[in-house]
Amino acid sequence: MSESAPAETPLDELVESVADRTGEEPESIRTWLEPFTDDGRVTSAAIESSVTDVSQILATAETRVDLATRTHDEATAAADDAPDLEVVTVRRRAFGDRLDDLRAEVEALGDDLGAARSGLAEPVAVYRAAVALHEITTEAQDIVRVAHDLETELEAFEAWLRSANRRHGALVDEVEAAEESAAALTETVESLRDADDPDPGRRFDAAVQTRVLDLVVADLRAEADDLRAWAHRDGVPFPDDVDARIDDLESAVAEHADALGDRPGRDGEFGERLDALDAELEAVEPPVAWARVDETVAEARSALSEDGAPGDEAAN
Repeated sequence: MSESAPAETPLDELVESVADRTGEEPESIRTWLEPFTDDGRVTSAAIESSVTDVSQILATAETRVDLATRTHDEATAAADDAPDLEVVTVRRRAFGDRLDDLRAEVEALGDDLGAARSGLAEPVAVYRAAVALHEITTEAQDIVRVAHDLETELEAFEAWLRSANRRHGALVDEVEAAEESAAALTETVESLRDADDPDPGRRFDAAVQTRVLDLVVADLRAEADDLRAWAHRDGVPFPDDVDARIDDLESAVAEHADALGDRPGRDGEFGERLDALDAELEAVEPPVAWARVDETVAEARSALSEDGAPGDEAAN
C-alpha cells in the first residue's frame, strides 16, 4: 500500500470531505468506503486488507485463464490432426480470439489494481480507489466465470474434433433447432396473413426472422458439406437425411418470404430498416459470424423502438 495512505480518518469526516469535493451523495460515498473502514474509521490496515482481497480474486481469474489456456493448447493439438476445413478453422479462430480477449482483460485489471493502490494522500483519491477496487472485483469475477465457460466449451470442441458421432450429432441438433424456429415462424406468418389489419411491428419481426433463418440454412448447408467431406476422408458414414431436411428448411423459408410479400408492411421506417438490414446481411457468407449478425439484427430492432415505432413485440 502506498505510504501516502491516511493513517486513520473518521468515516464521517472522509465522507463529508469527498461529498464537498465531488458533489456526490454522502450515502453512496459511505457505501463505497465501507470496505476501507474499521470501527468507524478509514485506516491504512483496512485499505490494505481490501487490496489483498481483490488481489486474491484477480489471482483466481489469472489461474482460470491459465487453465483455459492449457485446455486451448490441447484442443489446438487435436485440431492440427483435423482436415483443413472451414468448419474447423472458424471454431479454432473464435476460441483463440476469446482467449486473447481474456488475457488482455486480466492484464488490464492488473494495471487498474496497481493504479488503485497508489497515490492515496487525498480523500477523493481514497474514495476513487474504493470504487475502482469494487469494479476490479466485479470484472475479475466475470472473467472467472467466462474462463470457466470457455474451458468447458474447449473440452467439448476437442471431443467434437475426435468423434465423428459427436460432430454429426451436433449438426443434427442444429438442424432440429432450425426446424423448430421455422415451425414457430410458420404460425406467425399464417396469423399475419389471416389478419385483416396485420400489426406492422409483428410483420417486421417476422421478416427479420425469415432473413435470419435464410442465413441459418446457408450456414447449415456449408457445415454439412464440410462434415460430409471429413466423414468421407475418414471412411465413416454421414447422416442420410441431413441434406433433405436442410432442403425442406430452405423451402419453408422461401415460402415465408413469399407470404410476407416484397412490399406490404415495408412503408416508412419499417421498410427503411429492412432495406438496410438486407444490405448488411447480403455481405454475410458461411461460416456465419453469428455474434455480429445478432448485433446487426438487434440494432435494426432497437432503432425502430427508439424512433417510436410500435416496437415492444418487434424488439423481442
